[in-house]
Amino acid sequence: MDFGPVLQNSFGEYYLPALNQEIFSQSGSDSFYRSHFGESLQKKDFLYLIVGTDGGLLLHWLIKQGLAEGSRYLFIEYPELVAYLRAEAAFPDTLPEAIHLCSPTDWLRVAEDLAMRDYCYLGQVLRIKSLAVLDGFFEAYFSTWKLFEEQASQYQTQVGREIGSRIFLIKGLENLAENNTPAECLIGLFQGKTAVLLAGGPSLKESFAWVKANRPHLVVLAVARIASQLERAGIQADFFFAIDPHDIIFHQSKAVLSSWQRAILINVYHLNPRLLGQWRGRSLFMGPLFAWKSPLNPTHMLSFPGITVTHQALGMAIEMGFSQVIVAGFDLCFDREGFTHAEGSEERKAGPFAAPLELWVETNGGWQAETRYDFLSAIPSLEQLALFASKRGCRVINPAPGAAKVALVEHLPWESLEVAPLPTSAWEMVQARLPPATASYRLRHCEAVLGELSQVRTEVQQVLRLATEALACNEKFFGRKGHAPNFKYKLRMDEIEKTLDEEHAQTAVLVKRWGVADFLKLSRPDQNREWSDQEIEETGRRYYEIYRESAIALMRLLDETRQRLRVRMEEEKAHPAIKTLLAQWKKDNQPARLQIFLDRRGQEIADFPEGMRGGLHALLESYQQALAETQTDYKAHLFQSMATPQAIRFKMMSLFRQKESERLLSFAQGLEKSAAEALEAEDVATEATTRKEQYVLLIHGLVAELADDREQAVACYQRVTAPLLLTEVLQRLLTLFLLQGDLLAALPVAQRLAERSPLHIPAYGDLLRLTGQPQGAVDVYRAFIDKVKQDWVTRIKLGKLYGEMGNVAAARQVFEEILQQDPDNKAALLFLQQHPAPAPSPVAP
Repeated sequence: MDFGPVLQNSFGEYYLPALNQEIFSQSGSDSFYRSHFGESLQKKDFLYLIVGTDGGLLLHWLIKQGLAEGSRYLFIEYPELVAYLRAEAAFPDTLPEAIHLCSPTDWLRVAEDLAMRDYCYLGQVLRIKSLAVLDGFFEAYFSTWKLFEEQASQYQTQVGREIGSRIFLIKGLENLAENNTPAECLIGLFQGKTAVLLAGGPSLKESFAWVKANRPHLVVLAVARIASQLERAGIQADFFFAIDPHDIIFHQSKAVLSSWQRAILINVYHLNPRLLGQWRGRSLFMGPLFAWKSPLNPTHMLSFPGITVTHQALGMAIEMGFSQVIVAGFDLCFDREGFTHAEGSEERKAGPFAAPLELWVETNGGWQAETRYDFLSAIPSLEQLALFASKRGCRVINPAPGAAKVALVEHLPWESLEVAPLPTSAWEMVQARLPPATASYRLRHCEAVLGELSQVRTEVQQVLRLATEALACNEKFFGRKGHAPNFKYKLRMDEIEKTLDEEHAQTAVLVKRWGVADFLKLSRPDQNREWSDQEIEETGRRYYEIYRESAIALMRLLDETRQRLRVRMEEEKAHPAIKTLLAQWKKDNQPARLQIFLDRRGQEIADFPEGMRGGLHALLESYQQALAETQTDYKAHLFQSMATPQAIRFKMMSLFRQKESERLLSFAQGLEKSAAEALEAEDVATEATTRKEQYVLLIHGLVAELADDREQAVACYQRVTAPLLLTEVLQRLLTLFLLQGDLLAALPVAQRLAERSPLHIPAYGDLLRLTGQPQGAVDVYRAFIDKVKQDWVTRIKLGKLYGEMGNVAAARQVFEEILQQDPDNKAALLFLQQHPAPAPSPVAP
């Protein structure tokens, strides 16, 4: 790696323009870091994973600021850079005990040695970009960050799975009224039939013609997020699947809400209630009804390998008895243009995936396709599902040539697929199997659930009573408030623990699951240190406080859940309390509950008293506004993460250096398509579209240059004005003009480069010399070596130029200065040998 020269600013700080450009040249690092980081690096008991050191400046600044109590800091930096900086006295030789340094390839092992798993349990891991990584000027940092981010995300996700997630518990409780019919009622229903499962990958559109032609003979399953694409294609799904508990799924999948009349929604029990609670049709749930053992839980709770909704849908399809399931849009890799999702998706509008992961899979068509870590890690679970299908006599077929090749998933072209006719429609088959959607059915379900919740609440209340007593015993055991320590309270605490473990085991586990993050904080990462009696007392006190607080919070959640169920029962009354209903619907952000309420009663708003109508209309209007909203947080996240300017710039230049003309053109086509889709949807800023046009211009210039069409390349480059791309464009123009021998055209380009970064100043001086401007070259060289004291190459150029200009004395002075710091410099020794100092003038008698 070439890190360029080490410069020193007026504050005495050493910095590398190759990493940070000129942000530290005029101002000290302190002001930048204070403004950017604030107090974010001063949180107690955190593990900070920091990529990059800003040439040591960030490390120096953090040490100077002081480290947070109990926190550890792991800096991830290139060993070659550290060695280079230490040779230049710009990097500390020793580090405080809480600061650690490692290479990008070794960071995870070192982090695990620093108890990263414990910090993950506590939710106290922060990933930090140095300013050099944030800027992305030094390209190697970009790929380093992306690899690090993927590895860290996977690690933290895995730890999260190990401890469970509170959000699953919360959303499952919020959905208890809607989760009234388990999906197990569909097991074996479609024995010997054919299903097509439509997912959101790039190949989705390839299936539309075949699906439409064979629609009467198919059962169509689809993930909820592609509902809008199916609607535009004129395809009605029989089943939609959704699983995500997070709010983001509402805007991803809200188009599905219009399909309620002819489709069944199959949801995992913890689906986000904003989507499930506003679904007007029938829904079936997968997984348990309760997060604890209960006779009300389904016999078959239906959970399958794989974390994506498509994995769960495929597993359900196998259980439904299909003899073949044809999957489409289940690619697990990018298409040739770099897209990760199907046409019409928000991901596609954001642009082709630009991160330099260089992960590849073989496709069904036999070529290699790029993929990313979450797609790659989903392939083994798909293989497990295909094996499960084969044991059930079910074929899994993926006709897409561009989909990842997966063991036991057959690849057959669409035209070769044969489908037996259905004796009756899937809708009719399902309706015959489902229990009737009557008020009495829903009321019986709610009553049973309320009974279960009341019983569990009583158990939690008993756990709360025991935890409160244990907290008091802990205080008396150690002796406080003027009382002597008393060991009998330790014995009582032991009895309480035994009671919790034996008589209230399930409820105690439930309470601990609720407070798992706080309980894990008691397991400190610095556990090897000997604890004082005060710390032991404090830990015991905090243990029972967490027990008590968790029980109180869980009781509050159970009470809210019971109230929501009572409101659902109120909805079924002949004369319900409308204000109570409205209050709950607004609290849950479920305005479409009003429409469900009206549907079930066969009423319209006009049937209500005039004084109520305004509020009811306003509620439905808020629902329509939510459906029409296009500028969502999810969309902003995609445009900020999937195809950032830094990522696109890096990918373009990487492909150019690899001479990958075809991939460059495919990438350009992807950028153009995403811009066109976004413009067609009229939901993206003109600035983003213009930026993509600039990228495409640069790509066409790069491709022309690779084809040796210099005239076309220059024409493209000269139209690029985006500041982020100017350095690359100017470098390419300079190279082309020099190859053409057009020094006069190259000169202003070199000047602009020199103005952008001191790294390019010597080349500007060279061109001034070559175009007959020696004094200008001298001024440029001299200004540069005043900044970069040990750039011998530029000093030698200056000395030789002085010699060419006839100023031997100035030349000798330059070379003598070189020898003072580098006594063995051959160029300096040779020049001084060839140009000896003039003999001193004789002294007059």
